[in-house]
Amino acid sequence: MVGREAVSFPPHQKLSQVGNSLKMANYTSAPEDEYDVLIEDNLTNNEIEPCTSYDPKILLVQLVPHLYTTLFIVGLLDNILAVLILVKYKGLKYVENIYFLNLAIANLCFVLTLPFWAYTASHGGVLGNPLCKILVVFYSTGLYSEAFFNALLTVQTYCKFFDVRFFSASRTVAGSTITMAWVVAILVTLPELVFYKPQLESQKYKCFLSRPHFLPADETFWKNFLTLKMNILGFLLPLFVFVVCYMRMRKTPRFREARHDIFKLVFTIMVVFLLMWGPYNIALFLSAFNKHFSLHDCDSSYNLDKSVQITKIIATIHCCVNPLLYVFLDDAFRKHLRRHLCCLCDDTAPQPTEEYAQDTSRGEHHLSTNM
Repeated sequence: MVGREAVSFPPHQKLSQVGNSLKMANYTSAPEDEYDVLIEDNLTNNEIEPCTSYDPKILLVQLVPHLYTTLFIVGLLDNILAVLILVKYKGLKYVENIYFLNLAIANLCFVLTLPFWAYTASHGGVLGNPLCKILVVFYSTGLYSEAFFNALLTVQTYCKFFDVRFFSASRTVAGSTITMAWVVAILVTLPELVFYKPQLESQKYKCFLSRPHFLPADETFWKNFLTLKMNILGFLLPLFVFVVCYMRMRKTPRFREARHDIFKLVFTIMVVFLLMWGPYNIALFLSAFNKHFSLHDCDSSYNLDKSVQITKIIATIHCCVNPLLYVFLDDAFRKHLRRHLCCLCDDTAPQPTEEYAQDTSRGEHHLSTNM
């Protein structure tokens, strides 16, 4: 052919080129296959299913508005009735009645917040930040002061049992102690007032009781600090006082002889308080320190969040319990209540007879001093 020259290669050079081509084909295809498999395996192994978080608003909307409204009505009525009977009928002659009065006032501080929490639960937390902080202060002050007065009542009973007259019989000492208890209860709520932050939802700050209201969501140190403060002052302190006083009194021969006196009422009040607030404190502690107990997996976190809310609702019922205990365990209180209710039903002014006044005086004296 004109214009073209045939180019020929030696046989061994042709074989060499064919071999190199096969090697290159194997070199490029194998890594590509291995690379594809490696990517697929990594995607499969690194898939992490998101945790299903507990939604507290379901229970808040369904239960809290009705329950808290009922607790507010019952707690307000029976605690006001307890205050009236203690002040007007039983009087404040005995130191125990002064402590019972302040315990009822502490319950009223707690009860007054319940309709607002019920409103926030049913209307999506529409209260503003200042009102939320006021609710937090009243709620926490009522809770801490109740714990303190329970402890003081136990100490008062212990001192009267062992005839420590300076503390048990002095109204001046009792007044100073009560004042100090209220001051401390208010001071320990200041961190809640400072660090409380409404929850940000839909670009709006809302006020909910779904989580512990005093725990900042993103500040681990303060969350742990405030949780420990709640556990120590609101639960462990009254528990320690109760155990020490009860065990010391139980070791004495007089313990069985005095089982029908005032310490039975005081210790029953303390036991009910510890039983109703204890589960919440335990659940709150485990929820705050879940990583230290290997409870931060999905199921544990879900169950802890649910337990905190349920135990808190159960503990809230305690605000109505103390006046009922007075009725069942305090003979003088029950007599005054029955007489007061009878007078209201008859629409007549109370006219105590001399025999009734003597019986009541003997009952209160036996309840307060016959240990």
